[in-house]
Amino acid sequence: MRLKRILRENGISWSPLAQTHLNQNDPTRRKTRSSIAAAGPSESTSPFLPTEVLLRILKFAMKSKYPIIDPLSTVTAENLTDEEKKRGNQIAIHFLATCKAMHAEGTRFLWESNHFIFTTPQALRNFSELSFHYRHKILHINMRVIARYYDDQRRRHKLEKYYHPDLKKDQPLKIHMRPKESPLVRGGFRCYTWNQVIDFLLALRAPFDPTYKDKKNPRPRLLPSLSSLRLDLVNFSDSLLPFSGSELHEVASHELGCTLNELQVTGMPFDDVGMKASAELSGLVKDEGLYLDASAAFIAHPRGLQSLSGDNWCARVIRAYKDLKEEMEEESLGLSGEDDDENEQFHLHSFEGYHKIGTLPAAPSEEGHPPSTRDEKRVIWKKVPVTRESDKRMWIQFSRTNGYEIEDSVWDSDEDRICPCCGESHPGSSILGFMSDDYE
Repeated sequence: MRLKRILRENGISWSPLAQTHLNQNDPTRRKTRSSIAAAGPSESTSPFLPTEVLLRILKFAMKSKYPIIDPLSTVTAENLTDEEKKRGNQIAIHFLATCKAMHAEGTRFLWESNHFIFTTPQALRNFSELSFHYRHKILHINMRVIARYYDDQRRRHKLEKYYHPDLKKDQPLKIHMRPKESPLVRGGFRCYTWNQVIDFLLALRAPFDPTYKDKKNPRPRLLPSLSSLRLDLVNFSDSLLPFSGSELHEVASHELGCTLNELQVTGMPFDDVGMKASAELSGLVKDEGLYLDASAAFIAHPRGLQSLSGDNWCARVIRAYKDLKEEMEEESLGLSGEDDDENEQFHLHSFEGYHKIGTLPAAPSEEGHPPSTRDEKRVIWKKVPVTRESDKRMWIQFSRTNGYEIEDSVWDSDEDRICPCCGESHPGSSILGFMSDDYE
């Protein structure tokens, strides 16, 4: 017995049965799921979980409670809020190093179960490093566009306090110094805010793929299945921005035109500059798609972002009148009849220049809506988020003639029906309630 003990302590077997026993109890031996299963439940040294349970645990570990910011890129601290800086890791990424099966399934869960925020165009371009197998399944992303201002002199520029109701006084803007040039036309205070938006949109172009050999079809875009986009505009002033140029129209209405079912925009200025840019960006949305507008969600300070409150969306349906075009032409755009006051005005706001492009399909209709008390041909139902940061949605009906929400409330006077953005009448326009809630 003493000899057997010495042999066992030194890892030397004296029979095939002893060798099997030593192999099962070797602490330095690499354990795999196959070896544990082969050892049997009675001989296994650790508990065994079914594959279905392991996959559910893996999916839970790979899903973050908050959106992932700038995946596959280095995060810039100036583009984050204090809360985002303190969050740390939200997923158990080390699960992917367990084995090949966990890596394959976990990678799929990681890119399918999370939402992503991009704060720079370069971070969005770096996303092309991800395999197309995972990119083509992403349906929604957030773009955070932080306005950059430049000056060749050390002057103070401020963001007015009416940028958002949370602000009690004017906020100083961070100014990036630029070299001073002799031609006066090239100097002074400058901002390239709309060019920044263009850079983000151009990053959605088809990335270079040397393995793509199909000569009959163009290369797919970065996110070919993208159907919903949120655009957070930060520090977009109502008084400092120039009008957007033709480049924004070229990208939004032609290169990426009619590709989204829903576009969410926060921080768009409420002036002529903002209305023009809003009209250009609506070219991204398909016919009968949903355009959501809200107050600014962030304000940028030198050391980071500050979150701003906001509950309501101003929603409208883009080019919802297409199905009524022939009918309304026969009715003289709904303005003829015995009583003109009872007919809806065919007001297209700033989007009347857009027309259906070729055979591009409209946004899919949403089923399961409640019955309407109005003519079904003249209304369209959409599910709209209850609040700006909520995933819960509720049914709202919109007028096909003007695209705005239909409300049953009674107006006190004709002046209450005037839109403060364009000076025209919008029956049931939700922008009035939105602005009154924020500024009361």
